[in-house]
Amino acid sequence: MKTKLLFKPDNELLALSIKSLLENEGIYSIVRSYQIPAYDGIAQMMRPKWGEILVAEDDYDKAKDLLDDFLTNANKTSESNDEANAIRNDTEQTDDKND
Repeated sequence: MKTKLLFKPDNELLALSIKSLLENEGIYSIVRSYQIPAYDGIAQMMRPKWGEILVAEDDYDKAKDLLDDFLTNANKTSESNDEANAIRNDTEQTDDKND
């Protein structure tokens, strides 16, 4: 089976989340970490990404679509949380001024 690089996640949690998403859709994936546990993060200084996710060439297009949807939704959620935090901070600062 020939594989193709799908994504280079920043951390293990993201890698495992994407692997789970792909498996739920019937796509086998390989998660390969660049990290060396005994070196406690030194490997990540040499390579800025945590590792890589590989899929079969035949599954690449479907996996890429799933990944794009996942990352888009994750970014929307993150932006919504950022906006909510900004509003909360503004409200807290206004409340402090009124005291």
